Amino acid sequence: MNHLTSSFAVSVDPGDLRFNAAHFITSNNSCENLHGHNFHVRINACGQNDRDALVVDFVMMNRIAETICMQLHDKVLLPADSDEVVIEERDDCYHVHSYAKHYMFPAENCCLLPVSNATAEMLAWHICNQLLEALRRENAANNLSEIEVAVEEADRQWGIFRQQVAHDV
Repeated sequence: MNHLTSSFAVSVDPGDLRFNAAHFITSNNSCENLHGHNFHVRINACGQNDRDALVVDFVMMNRIAETICMQLHDKVLLPADSDEVVIEERDDCYHVHSYAKHYMFPAENCCLLPVSNATAEMLAWHICNQLLEALRRENAANNLSEIEVAVEEADRQWGIFRQQVAHDV
């Protein structure tokens, strides 16, 4: 097999990879109403097999992804890096302002994300970065050349982020 032009892949579809959360997004100089979804997550990982004929250990990847999903579960997802959303912490609450909307949430019910907007695409980006970071800590990303995370916000509506995996030489 020519390993320069071919690769293997593994895929983990929804099942346990899901979370329920509330969010809003900003677009066109306005802020949506706060609303919730039953999000589902799909992961595809491409690369070369190791000596055990594995691209990445399914069980480990699934366990890490489940942990990330649980951090988002039953939370209000807030975009901490937004120019359009102001988040202030006072008295164990987050006071959130965006355009004409004003919200106050108990801090323990929120998850501040390092994103500019809490869209499905940016949730996929966040989950992908967290997953890749954890796989690297476990020394389990060595065979990966690309990882893709998709987040389903509504039936058949997926936000997708695809990352080429760089390796130190």
